[in-house]
Amino acid sequence: MPTWLAVVNLIVSLVLGGCFFMAVASGLLLSAALFWVVGVGVAIFAATLRLSALMAAIDRNRIEQLTGRVITPAELPTPSPGFSFRGRQRAWATAEPVRRLAVYQLVRPIVVAAALFAIVTWTWIIVDLLMWATGSRSALLLAWDIHFPTLGVVGTLLVLLAGIAAILLWPSVSRGGSGIDVSLAARLLGPSPAGELSLEVQRLGEARELALDVAEAERRRIERDLHDGIQPRLVSLSIQLGLAKTRVNRDPTSAQKLMEQAHEDVKTTLRDLRALVRGIHPSVLDERGLDAALSSLVAGCPIPFHIDVQLVHRPDHAREGIAYFVIAEAINNVTKHSGATSGSVFISDSDGALRVSVEDNGRGGAQYEPEGGLAGLRDRVMAVDGEFKVISPIGGPTRVEAIIPCAS
Repeated sequence: MPTWLAVVNLIVSLVLGGCFFMAVASGLLLSAALFWVVGVGVAIFAATLRLSALMAAIDRNRIEQLTGRVITPAELPTPSPGFSFRGRQRAWATAEPVRRLAVYQLVRPIVVAAALFAIVTWTWIIVDLLMWATGSRSALLLAWDIHFPTLGVVGTLLVLLAGIAAILLWPSVSRGGSGIDVSLAARLLGPSPAGELSLEVQRLGEARELALDVAEAERRRIERDLHDGIQPRLVSLSIQLGLAKTRVNRDPTSAQKLMEQAHEDVKTTLRDLRALVRGIHPSVLDERGLDAALSSLVAGCPIPFHIDVQLVHRPDHAREGIAYFVIAEAINNVTKHSGATSGSVFISDSDGALRVSVEDNGRGGAQYEPEGGLAGLRDRVMAVDGEFKVISPIGGPTRVEAIIPCAS
């Protein structure tokens, strides 16, 4: 962060802090004075905390714009719509994260003023040291008129070196003062450690639920494919073989035709079984990795796909399987719904994650639908704390992107 931005941040923080301090302090004093009036004191206190939340948003934006530090907002209370007005106010008044926002507005002016005072004092020390080293017998240190003794050559050199050192340290002092303000804001305007832990537990719980839902959806898909596709073919095959068996002696020609038909049905069923197994987890993926598995996947695709695999290390089996499934389902969607004439697949590993991209030149307009294929892919990726995005404007092109964190 540039030194001048650090100083500007402190000055802006002090100005805003003074205004916000007066508003919050006035609200708290008024709520304390009227606390004996049933409901009024709590309502004013809650309103003051709501005002603190708005001020916190302004300060987070100020810090982001001037220092580049992004502070995640604290979790604010969201009372149920069924709560009474008094209940909603009490929920705000008793919420610990919101109270920390008010504490910041009360403490911030003192901290920022002390930081600016330190910077100004350091600046005057630099000026006085340089004046002393250049022969001035007196200098003004803040409000005090300091008379310096006469220096010899060595003393003058030492004072001059001290002044130069102070000049070199001045940017660090300025940035340090701004850093104190930013650290205070991050501690009081962002989630508390307990809140972050609660959010992490909630996120892990949601990821677990997603993983269970994905596994259940996969089980239902396999069951549906077996029940609606493979099973009827096997039943039909059994009937044909039974008829051929009864006719083999009295009508060999008819039996021969039935057996030929049954043979064709066996080959079709085997192809369906191979496609089903390939959709679950192809053996070539375990044996030869993603590059070979994807090449095999697009070999029989009616749309030509360009495959670009740039992997430095082979990922673990679980993430590799998820990446393959995302690409396979995306290619399946392109083949069935996009009207595309070509597509491309890119996968790489960087920053400890698998980055997958499937793009086609189709008509676009792809979107999430409940129980749809894209929603299923998103859930599968998010179950391992990944990111999933679909970019598909009307008219195309469509790009499916996934970032899958690799196990550490």
